[in-house]
Amino acid sequence: MGQAGIATQLWYATPGIRRAGITALVVMTGIIGWLSVATRVEGSPIAPWWPAAGVAAIAVLASRGSRLVVTAGIFVAALAANALLGREFGLTVGYAVANAAEAYVVAQFASRGGPEARLDSLRDVSRFIIAVVLGALVMGLLGGLTAALAVGADFLSSAFALVSSHGSAMLVVAPVALVSRRLARGVRRLEVVVQLTVLVVIVALVFWPGNTLPLAFVPLVALLWAAFRLPITVVAVELLVVAVLATTLAGMGGGAIGQYTDSDPRIAAVLLQLFLVVHACAALFVSAARNDWANVVTQLGAREALLRGGIVNSETGILIAEILDGDRLRVVGVNPTALVALGRETMPPTWGVVGLRISRGQPVFGVAELDDAIRRREIARLELEREGRRFDVDLGLHDGVGGATVMTIVFTDVTTRGERERRAIQAAEQMRDLNRQKDDFIASVSHELRTPVTSILGFVEDLDGADLKPAERVATDVIARNARRLADVIEDVLELGKLSSSAAVSRPTVSFDVIAVTRHCAQDAEGLAVGRAVSMRVESPVDALPIRSVPQDLTRVLANLLSNAVKFTPDGGEVEVRVDPSADGVVISIADHGPGIPPAVLDQVWERFYRVSDAEHRDVPGTGLGLPIVRSLVEQRLGGRVELESDGASGTTARVHLPWDRDAATAEASPAIDEDDAVSAGHA
Repeated sequence: MGQAGIATQLWYATPGIRRAGITALVVMTGIIGWLSVATRVEGSPIAPWWPAAGVAAIAVLASRGSRLVVTAGIFVAALAANALLGREFGLTVGYAVANAAEAYVVAQFASRGGPEARLDSLRDVSRFIIAVVLGALVMGLLGGLTAALAVGADFLSSAFALVSSHGSAMLVVAPVALVSRRLARGVRRLEVVVQLTVLVVIVALVFWPGNTLPLAFVPLVALLWAAFRLPITVVAVELLVVAVLATTLAGMGGGAIGQYTDSDPRIAAVLLQLFLVVHACAALFVSAARNDWANVVTQLGAREALLRGGIVNSETGILIAEILDGDRLRVVGVNPTALVALGRETMPPTWGVVGLRISRGQPVFGVAELDDAIRRREIARLELEREGRRFDVDLGLHDGVGGATVMTIVFTDVTTRGERERRAIQAAEQMRDLNRQKDDFIASVSHELRTPVTSILGFVEDLDGADLKPAERVATDVIARNARRLADVIEDVLELGKLSSSAAVSRPTVSFDVIAVTRHCAQDAEGLAVGRAVSMRVESPVDALPIRSVPQDLTRVLANLLSNAVKFTPDGGEVEVRVDPSADGVVISIADHGPGIPPAVLDQVWERFYRVSDAEHRDVPGTGLGLPIVRSLVEQRLGGRVELESDGASGTTARVHLPWDRDAATAEASPAIDEDDAVSAGHA
């Protein structure tokens, strides 16, 4: 905000500062308007110049909201300026309305109805000038009608005088508050002082009383100097200086324009306004074009730096050259990898200045096949060997700007790429070996743990039928519960080891009723909620749905999903199970009414050992292996897919999609797991 124009800074300022600034601008509008009316030719209904128009537009641009309040303030200021000098009532009111309408139109169009109006680019300047023209036309139309109706003045001459006086003033005054000060960086103060001094001297000489030579075009030379060399902020200020100085001296009868002041003041006013319009438009357009050019150069420089950085740091050799005069190849850019492929450490300076001749019989880069392709100017693919390294060389031709031809030569280090591929293969082999060792270790440990756990469960069952004391009964229940949990974990680990092994063998498929299997699993799951009164409700639109799949794997899937649903369902709640036929197979839905899973972690719950970390989930026992087993069984063994839905507040729904025939579905999808997939599964 600190580098924006004055109008924009006021718009973004605090309410107190903004209101004070706008009030000062409105008061200034009235004072400057009063001075313009006071200095007009006696008896003329129109002032020769109206700089108050520019100040009024700045005030409206700085306002927020509908801008109508500030526009009303402009009306009051213009009304007071005319009334204090005793102008006719009709002229006073009509001109006040016209001034307010002009300021509102200019502000709305110049800022596109938004908060800011800028003069940083050609588009901004063009829009501002169009806004000034529209505002001046509004002023000319309303003011001309006012002069004609109030004092009987000629409408066309009055309208023309108003358009020129207000338009020229707006072009000169308003830019001071619209240009951005950030564009003033890097300016040389000495040059500004010298240029401004030269401009003031030229304007003074051109408009000095007694000088009648037609030299009104000379100040434009100094203004164009500023437009080409200095920031647009300096140009805007100098336009205002030229306007004030030229108007003052011409009013004293100076210059070729001032000589008409006594004989025909209207001609003098029109000539002065045309002088200001021409100089303002020329200087603003040239300065804005310079800004656009500087922006383009900056953007191109940044892109070139980015491109050069990418080329220099690339492992692929790149050489870009331009064919000049049909027989020279000038190198635009080359990176170290390309120089190595060409047998050089650095690029000779002549490559980028004079270039390399590509005439017949004369070497270019010293590589026979590459030099021949360059001379023929053909797109080619070559092989190059240099110091034990092999490169693939791709030569391309592209049409450049202005009919020039750009040649690109890309060197791909095949030797380095091969070494990288061999290292990747070795790393993959090591990963596979580690994965096999991990699976073997887990399987061995799990089998070793299964035997003592089985013994513990056997003795616990014997103790269940014995006559035990209450304390002993409690201890037996604790042993049984934890032994069963340990047995479940061992089974889960063994199952995951089988699923992640590339040697895993699928069980044979059989035909069975999926609804019957689902009901049996639901009945078994009800036994997990003894004492909690959690019920199971199984529904289906049909009585039986035969499919061809693996009932053992489906039973394991349903057992895990139903176990989760029971664990997270509140006491006295219900788990809803539904089996529906679909076009592709069967959909089994299991819905609970527990705390749900936060949507942000729905994808993470499929990872091994992952558990939701909030308090409601931590209180429920589990290892985080059930859902990974479910996904692996459904996708690898049953040929289907599984998904979870939850809003994180009102429960979770799991859906298992199974094909009608597992064998047919897997044959179409060809889901055989290759070694890389097995490695990935082992590290999931």
